Amino acid sequence: MKAFTLISTLLSLVLLTSCGKVEPPQFQDIENFKVQSLGLKETVIGLDVAFYNPNNYTIHVKEAATDIYIDSVYAGKFTQDQEVGANGKSRFSIPLTGTIPLSTALKLNLNKLVNKDILFKANGSVKIGRAGIFITKPFDYKGTHRIKQ
Repeated sequence: MKAFTLISTLLSLVLLTSCGKVEPPQFQDIENFKVQSLGLKETVIGLDVAFYNPNNYTIHVKEAATDIYIDSVYAGKFTQDQEVGANGKSRFSIPLTGTIPLSTALKLNLNKLVNKDILFKANGSVKIGRAGIFITKPFDYKGTHRIKQ
């Protein structure tokens, strides 16, 4: 049993050192912005966030959570719906879902955001990794984007 523990520990160290530095995904765009459900108290919003994997190898994004601001209005916390794999040096999308209180949805006037340039700000973290070893990387993004219908 001790030999198995020693071998698995050594294998983990080899995997960690052979990976080199894992670069976090680079934010690129917002896609597929949609109102998933509209209620009297809250609105559920879905969107895909496009990233670029700058690494030479496939990574997996296990968890993502971010606070999102749209035109300087705090929209809420958005979380990842499913684990996503991203090939090396390629673009990929992470589906995010968040619940926005009705008062915030009214401030944002969601219908008028489509095909309009908006100031988009996201502060959060992603859990990325490969071969079953994951690390959490923070990110902070601010930029102008056009939400396409």
